[in-house]
Amino acid sequence: MNSPTAHACMGDFGIRTHAQFDSLNHATRLSQSVSGGKIADIDIYYLLRLEQASAPLMGAVSLTQRSKVGPPDIGWCILEPFMGQGYAAKAGERLLRMVKESLGITNVIAWPGVNNERSKRVAEKIGLVLDREVEDGNGGMNAVYVLPGMVFDMDIALSLWGEDHTETDI
Repeated sequence: MNSPTAHACMGDFGIRTHAQFDSLNHATRLSQSVSGGKIADIDIYYLLRLEQASAPLMGAVSLTQRSKVGPPDIGWCILEPFMGQGYAAKAGERLLRMVKESLGITNVIAWPGVNNERSKRVAEKIGLVLDREVEDGNGGMNAVYVLPGMVFDMDIALSLWGEDHTETDI
């Protein structure tokens, strides 16, 4: 999230410390209403490594909720040495399957930047389809991908920090 490539593709969100990252996670946790009350206030993050826990970190996939009324969104961030090798798509497919089967979540979006071609391809590889483009709350534009057949009729400005973001979050 803090690499030059991530900044070029997603922007620099000012996250520099573990406390800031924890604050972001707290601000975007899934609500119980999304999963029919099956989970309570948890983070859904998978850290990606090859083969074993002691292997180098490759990146992460996550499911977060940035709007109290909107669907959760899936996201991925892969470190440069591992980009372009299919890891984001494979991890994203597995995370989508888990949230559908284990939590009963049937509506999920992804919102890569309109110029982030790699992330748009990952969204398509995991089965999402382009719905529209929206502002991200910071003056940028994002492509909103949804699950096939999903109706996303919200007029929403997406923000990495969710709708309750304040400057003290950073």
